[in-house]
Amino acid sequence: RHPSPTKEMLEPLLRTAAAIGLDLDVSSSKALADSLDRAVGDDPYFNKLIRILATRCMTQAVYFCSGDLTPPEFLHYGLASPLYTHFTSPIRRYADVIVHRLLAAALGIYKLPTIFQDRPQLTSIADNLNYRHRNAQMASRASVELHTLIFFRKRPTDTEARIVKIRANGFIVFVPKYGIEGPVYLMPKGEKGGDWVVDEENQKVKKMDGSISYSVLQTVHIHMEVVEPQPNRPKLQLTLF
Repeated sequence: RHPSPTKEMLEPLLRTAAAIGLDLDVSSSKALADSLDRAVGDDPYFNKLIRILATRCMTQAVYFCSGDLTPPEFLHYGLASPLYTHFTSPIRRYADVIVHRLLAAALGIYKLPTIFQDRPQLTSIADNLNYRHRNAQMASRASVELHTLIFFRKRPTDTEARIVKIRANGFIVFVPKYGIEGPVYLMPKGEKGGDWVVDEENQKVKKMDGSISYSVLQTVHIHMEVVEPQPNRPKLQLTLF
């Protein structure tokens, strides 16, 4: 199941949309999907960036035991479906093995295994599947981060990026060419204010004298380089140039 996002979870997306004059209908998942389809601009990455922001407002889809919830809670928000399950070859995931066995029992092909008649046991299995899935995602992200550092270690690079979020001390950018996202600091990390006026509500930041300003989804030019602020602790640093 994929629970519906709360109003608070959708707020960052709606705030960004309002800042760029984009009207998004979040009354339902279908309405949001239609709004995203209509969100096009001159920038070829515009729609992709809006979809990235929308995805971040969503909760994680999870496995669950149907006996633990009421039918209205079964829905998959992202697919706009009241009921959803998935399975491929049962050699891929244990979740697929379970679904195959449940379907086989429902079709009268095989008898339902005793373990699948125990709701607490099924709930425990679903919780463990979700736990393992989250761990796999974290391992995947760590692997991507490692290979990103290896790739850029001896390749300082200048490229274009898009601002996806204004923060108190800078902004977050997405680098389309490499699919990388990271912070760009306008002031030392941990500090706020300085020579900059930050408007997080309208997703804008500008210098006090008005000479420079940045806003969400704006294109900026950045320098990417692997630095080592602490011994054996390399990181990819993004700076404006």
